[in-house]
Amino acid sequence: MYSLKNKDIGTNYNSSIPQGQYKNDYEFNRWSIRPRNRAEYYMTYLSIKEHLDGVSFTSCLELGPGPGTWTRLLYRANRAAEFDLVDVSEAMHEQFRLEMRESGNVRYQVSDIMKYEPRKAYDLFFSSRAVEYLEDKVAFFTKLATIIAVGGTGIIVTKNPKQGVRKTTEPLHQGQIAMPEMKQYLEQHGFSDIHFYPVVFRIPIISRFTSLLSEYLFEQHINKTIDHTATNRIIESYLVTFKNKG
Repeated sequence: MYSLKNKDIGTNYNSSIPQGQYKNDYEFNRWSIRPRNRAEYYMTYLSIKEHLDGVSFTSCLELGPGPGTWTRLLYRANRAAEFDLVDVSEAMHEQFRLEMRESGNVRYQVSDIMKYEPRKAYDLFFSSRAVEYLEDKVAFFTKLATIIAVGGTGIIVTKNPKQGVRKTTEPLHQGQIAMPEMKQYLEQHGFSDIHFYPVVFRIPIISRFTSLLSEYLFEQHINKTIDHTATNRIIESYLVTFKNKG
């Protein structure tokens, strides 16, 4: 098994969005087409909103904004902040233009994050379901240490490879980061105040039929930290917050 190169991720989305499974309507087909998808949107939305609350920032870099699904939450948290959005897919950029718009303080750049040259360090780094696709994790976290300003905050939502019982062999999904590995990456690159929280609960085997139970479990655990060393097979994705103390 192997993970795709960064450039192949962009190629994959460029081909699948216009005429593939997303039929040029990524937002709807990703989040609204089935009850489970709608439940996962609900859980992700509330989790991000919960952990953005109280975060002070005037500049934000979002990695993998796609069509701006979560950019809206970032923007509402501080409409006066400067937002730079970096995504590897031009097709995602086109979806962003359909759903939102760029402005003087919201800029979208199609680029590999490893080639992106920020103008300055940011108060807030945010990424949802993008970090797992990066081929060189050590290089990314090394760069992340220069992207987040001293005193700044990082929030990452990513998939939990320990969830469920059947594991995919698709190359697209081989870069997922387990919580102990995530903690290690962050600590090794100078980050502290690292806390893990559940995002999407998914019951193995019967997850398609248990969206209400998943939502209930999420609501009971939204602001409770996770033991990052536990297997947590019912947590499909998690959120990690961290600080750059310098």
